[in-house]
Amino acid sequence: MRIYLILSIFILSIFNTFGQDNTTIHRLLDSISHEKDPGQKARMLYDAAKCYLEKPGESKKDLDSALWLNGTSQKLHLSVNLKTEAALNMLLDARIQEEMGKPDLAKSQKKASLLFANAHQLAKASAMIYLSMANDIKDVDFHQKTSLFQQALEQAKKTSDKSLEPKILMEQSSFLSNYGDYKGAIATAHRAAVLKKQTGDKNISQELVSVAGNLRMLLRLKEALKYALEARRVVENESTTTTKDDLAAVYNIVGLIYYDLKSNKEALENYQKAFEIAKSQDDRYGIHTITLNLATILSRLNRVSDALNLLDNVTKDYASDIYSIRYAYLYTMLYTRNKNTKKAYPYYQELLTYYKTGNITGQERHIMMIGIASYLFADGQIKQMYPYLEEIERSMTKESSLLRASELRKLYYLADSARGDFKSAFKNLAAFKTISDSINSVERAKELTALQLDYDTEKKDHDIVLLKQKGQLQKSLLEREAIIRNVFIGSFVVLLIFAGFLYIQNAIKKRSNAKLTLKQEEINAQNEKLKQLIAEKEWLLKEIHHRVKNNMQIIISLLNTQSAYLENEDAISAIQNSQNRMHAMSLIHQKLYQTDNLSRIDMKWYIQELTEYLKDSFQSEKSVKFEIQVDPITLDVAQAVPVGLILNEAINNAIKHAFAQREGTVFISFRRIKATPYDLLLSIADNGIGIQKDLSSSDSDSFGMNLMQGLTSQLDGEFKLTSDQGVFITIQFSQKEGEI
Repeated sequence: MRIYLILSIFILSIFNTFGQDNTTIHRLLDSISHEKDPGQKARMLYDAAKCYLEKPGESKKDLDSALWLNGTSQKLHLSVNLKTEAALNMLLDARIQEEMGKPDLAKSQKKASLLFANAHQLAKASAMIYLSMANDIKDVDFHQKTSLFQQALEQAKKTSDKSLEPKILMEQSSFLSNYGDYKGAIATAHRAAVLKKQTGDKNISQELVSVAGNLRMLLRLKEALKYALEARRVVENESTTTTKDDLAAVYNIVGLIYYDLKSNKEALENYQKAFEIAKSQDDRYGIHTITLNLATILSRLNRVSDALNLLDNVTKDYASDIYSIRYAYLYTMLYTRNKNTKKAYPYYQELLTYYKTGNITGQERHIMMIGIASYLFADGQIKQMYPYLEEIERSMTKESSLLRASELRKLYYLADSARGDFKSAFKNLAAFKTISDSINSVERAKELTALQLDYDTEKKDHDIVLLKQKGQLQKSLLEREAIIRNVFIGSFVVLLIFAGFLYIQNAIKKRSNAKLTLKQEEINAQNEKLKQLIAEKEWLLKEIHHRVKNNMQIIISLLNTQSAYLENEDAISAIQNSQNRMHAMSLIHQKLYQTDNLSRIDMKWYIQELTEYLKDSFQSEKSVKFEIQVDPITLDVAQAVPVGLILNEAINNAIKHAFAQREGTVFISFRRIKATPYDLLLSIADNGIGIQKDLSSSDSDSFGMNLMQGLTSQLDGEFKLTSDQGVFITIQFSQKEGEI
């Protein structure tokens, strides 16, 4: 029978975990001997202990070295008060004890490390310990395992280590995938990718592989391929150590999806690339995972001998107990396909031994029972198949992979046909057909015709036997067969018509989407060009304002230099007035190039800055205070400049003439007004000596007064000046349309 790919998506396990070798350890030990800083030395000892623990195999010498190095590291960490690192030492100690075959001691040590971390509020250490405890729990204990993952995530959120939460989410995604909650696994991996992007980490290949793998299990193959190809793009474009380690896993998932899409050439190419990369990196887990996939595609291509040779070579060169169930399964399937039950028998017995232990759960148990049932069918033990098929069916959930359901229905169909239960066989054939249509939409007609021919052939063979035994039932059985065939053919024709209609609709939709996409790309390109032009314009405006401000400062400096050579007080005063006017305008241009708003001035800030400057510029013993009340108002530069010059003239006049060697106060108000023809009211008043008479807009010929009147006219406003126990100047005007 045809072999279906049922390899589990151990997303994390196929990423390279064999990066540590003797060279790395020797380099670390050499660095430790020269390191003087106790904290750094402790970290190096911890890394060396991890290297010894993660070396292939379970050498007692390596584990003893790991235990001693880790203990020394912990003492040093505690001596310099690095409690988080000390808690991680305790966790590593538990892992070493577990590897030494002391599970009770490991469990006790892990609990002690958690108590220590929680007691000292070490969030990072607590998160790592909860994660380790979650991974210790069997997948069948869903609620307990999920609870530990949640506690790990809660602790991770409290830390400054932004890489920790995505790491925990990926572990949880792997668990959900193995459990069969593929939608949950997708959501969790997607969340991990989002968190990575927020921290600026571009390498999200592991997250993309997880999403692709779980979409594949849901038979959303086009979406899965999209994510897998994006993962391949990431690892090929990002030339980092991490992405290079991920290459094998990425090519493997691309191959898996192409396999499901029946793109055998592409699947084989990607598997072969993944296999070569895994071998070059001595990635044992990756080698075994990809070997199983590569053997499966070779089997599909009728290269069973090549598949068996590959399995023989890999199991000889890279011994592994972790994949023993999967190798036994694949050997069983390959030999039974060649109808060589004698050679398949030892592997069938191996699967049976694992089954009887009762310790195997999840996807491993599923493929184990598929292998057993397949062997029993090939060996003609049809009745013995049903207990295994029924157990598989009981373990299926609504989230289970359609690939699993397809395998199960195919086996039921073969078993029912073999024992002559054609009613049940037809039911399972129909179910298998429905699922297969979902899996293989491109080859739907071809698959359906092949299965129908198999069914008709087997039924006719059985009819011949029945004719020999029960000749009188021949007519009724033939009529029944004809009815079933006609109904099935009619249904098939209707299905083809409906499929054709859907195909046409889909083609129309694709063309429309392509046009819309092209149009959107054109719009996006135009928008980007406009954004660039706006940015250039803003930069030019800022540069103009900057240069205007600098030019004004140069003029102010020149005036200051000129005043140093003058002795005439009137001339000096005139130059100082000019300097102040220039500074009033310079402030506006300075504000414009220093902020993102290139056209408006915050008047509250401007008035405060201007008054401070004018107050400081008059080195006088007079104590002049300023009381300022300004509403939140921003003016366009065309209005801000006249207002600034008016303020400059009025404040200059008040400081120079209003107080006659005594203390005084200048009141400045700028607010919005209602019930008048104007929007804004600017008031400048002082409590000084005033002037001898009230002045209207035509009462003075002084330059300052004329300037204020002219500037008010420029604002299209109204200027008033009165003197009553001081001078009171008001200017009313309206904001221009579009200003805020």
